Amino acid sequence: MDLAKKILEIRKGSGLTQEEFAEKLFVTRQAASRWENGETTPTVDTLKKMFELFNVDANVFFDVAPVCQSCAWTLNDVEYFGTNPDKSVTTDYCGHCFVDGKFSAEKNVAEMIDMLMGYLKEFNEARGVNYTEAEARKELGEYLPTLKRWNGGS
Repeated sequence: MDLAKKILEIRKGSGLTQEEFAEKLFVTRQAASRWENGETTPTVDTLKKMFELFNVDANVFFDVAPVCQSCAWTLNDVEYFGTNPDKSVTTDYCGHCFVDGKFSAEKNVAEMIDMLMGYLKEFNEARGVNYTEAEARKELGEYLPTLKRWNGGS
């Protein structure tokens, strides 16, 4: 997913200049330009406003909902995204794992799996599955190490 291209598509699809687009979002034209060029990303609040104003479904916007590269949580709502130091959104991590450009807790994979076990019931219900704790631990033990945080991708 290329966030910059998606933002450009929203603006052009609405028939707006960068100036008009920026005014609707209460930002500068330069901010809108930097988003479209991929230099910066909007804040979570600005993305929410953009989706609301231009009637954009976040799931469609992101094609396929990204997955937190720390805990594997599906990021199917802008509310779930983490934030960079400048408060802009990151689509790599959820807001529980990554806030203001830092991981919210120092954990290793085993500790992350232990924490995730507290959400097993909700996970099973949301997906219509019935993983046992042993099955979930095995799956997570294989999957989490492939994610960016755990495989050295930052």
